[in-house]
Amino acid sequence: MDIKQYSKLNRLHLGKGLQGLRLLNGYSLEDLAFYIGKDAAYLSRIENMKLSPKMETVSEILAFYEMTLKEFYDKLDDFI
Repeated sequence: MDIKQYSKLNRLHLGKGLQGLRLLNGYSLEDLAFYIGKDAAYLSRIENMKLSPKMETVSEILAFYEMTLKEFYDKLDDFI
């Protein structure tokens, strides 16, 4: 697997994982956007793998759920 394929796979898991985490917690995109101060359309593009977010953005999203990046990746299969 080359770096381009790995990057796409990683983005896929990240986007779908964040979407699953949001839905499991019962939040709409608009709710999450309001709470973390981001645009709902921006968050949608992350969840739908249209862009790769900055690590800072991922950390802000996970902090809302009181979750670390390690905890997120350890439980990723639960969210997808």
